[in-house]
Amino acid sequence: MEFYIAKVANYLLEPLYILSFFLLILIFFLLFTNFKKLIIFSAKFLLILFLFFGYTPLSNFLLNKIEDFIKPSKYPVQQLKGVIVLGGIFDSGLKSKERNDVSLNIGAERLTKALEIYNKNPKLLILFSGFSNELKTQGWSESDMAKKFFLEQGVRSENLIFENKSRSTFENIIYSKDVIKNNKGTWGLITSAYHIPRSYFAFKKQGLVLEPISVDYRTGTSPIFWINFDIRKGLENWRLLFREIVGVSYYKITDKI
Repeated sequence: MEFYIAKVANYLLEPLYILSFFLLILIFFLLFTNFKKLIIFSAKFLLILFLFFGYTPLSNFLLNKIEDFIKPSKYPVQQLKGVIVLGGIFDSGLKSKERNDVSLNIGAERLTKALEIYNKNPKLLILFSGFSNELKTQGWSESDMAKKFFLEQGVRSENLIFENKSRSTFENIIYSKDVIKNNKGTWGLITSAYHIPRSYFAFKKQGLVLEPISVDYRTGTSPIFWINFDIRKGLENWRLLFREIVGVSYYKITDKI
């Protein structure tokens, strides 16, 4: 049930949908009413939202704070027992199956980082956790695609473990924690930098302190130029910010972190 609630929340908090919603309200007022004040108010509010979402320095600043909240691990990767790679990095499982080709999204660095560490530490266990984040799962699961990716890149099958049930961050943890506990040693957590705080503290709540290995950064380290406007970049930044802010808040309320 939590998976479906999260999906609905993500849709409702999608910045592009918020803009579209108020645009529809404005069109409704223009076409079907004579309420001048409401029309003017809606137009002004839509403009403010447009400027707010498109003003990228603010969203870059906030996203940077989330990405740098937990500093990346300096633990020697050659001494890691294993790494857990969180899912959410593939496009359509149906398209991948039909084309017999793994279709990756912008978060693919989670896979390539695991591969990089494996090449430095051939004894490394790679635990991939993820079934699907689609409402209606078709074709290959995320674990199926991850398996194909790693085997084609030369990773030995005995180094690979797949958790093929989870559809959310919390389920990643619940279905994977026994594997980590049963393979004693230091484990790394590989996920996108903006997702590290929520996943790191949720693992910790379950008694697992993992080495944070941040990838897929959306912000840099140079000083922010405070005069900039990019609606496309801004919408993407706010989408991630809303998701993580709501996610962390929900996990705190439900005692998951």
